[in-house]
Amino acid sequence: MKMNIRKKAAALIAGVTALAAPTLAHHSGAAFDMSAPVVLENAVVTEFLWVNPHPLIKADITDEQGNTQSWTMEMGSTVSSQLVGWTRTALLPGDVVTLYVWPAKSGAPVGRFNKVEFDDGTVLRDSQRGADDGGRSDGGLRQ
Repeated sequence: MKMNIRKKAAALIAGVTALAAPTLAHHSGAAFDMSAPVVLENAVVTEFLWVNPHPLIKADITDEQGNTQSWTMEMGSTVSSQLVGWTRTALLPGDVVTLYVWPAKSGAPVGRFNKVEFDDGTVLRDSQRGADDGGRSDGGLRQ
């Protein structure tokens, strides 16, 4: 009888572990270079998608030669983002901001969002602090 309970417990633990593995992989930062964020100055927001499970920021930057590069950045969850001051209108198309992003290791213009600085000095952070613990303690609430 005890052996049967142990086998069932082992099977249950193995099953839960197998189900949790994809969740952990989904939230891994392995695809991003987390050594230092890339700073995208004078980035023009083209779209801010307030969607589950992760909001997306799309922005264009222009290099010295006049070439435009379109970036897409993934944020933390919408719920976590709300807890640090984000709303669906925190970024608007046409906003010119400075974005900090952990870039993709592949070199593609995509990454994990870190924070945004507005011209007025307001800072909104991602729900993930990473190696950069700057920003305001109040989450940089934008009025």
